[in-house]
Amino acid sequence: MQDRIQINGVWYVRELEEKEKAITPLYYRGCLYETDDYIWDCVIHEEGEGESAVPFDVEIKFIDKHLEPWKEEHWDHLSWIKGVLENNPDSMSEARLSMNEQGIKDFKKFLKYLVERGWL
Repeated sequence: MQDRIQINGVWYVRELEEKEKAITPLYYRGCLYETDDYIWDCVIHEEGEGESAVPFDVEIKFIDKHLEPWKEEHWDHLSWIKGVLENNPDSMSEARLSMNEQGIKDFKKFLKYLVERGWL
């Protein structure tokens, strides 16, 4: 074996140099919209960086400011998010569990803003 040596009857093992592992960072952009009642904090995960970055995932942190402490939810189901924008009955019934009607209108305005920028 080449990785061992015996000196005075004692075997020693060669220390192996640790190879540096390459890191794979995840890039993201964020956009926050706040009203008196709610906060929507959108994070878009991207492949690549700079001008060549391509969005591949979306997550929205939702905060309801009606309650103390504020109630927080995380929404990352893109079909559901788009369903709210398109008035899908299933998505809308779920949205009504978290927001009042004005909150849903404000959320839709925010989603339209994100669509215009190519985030959704």
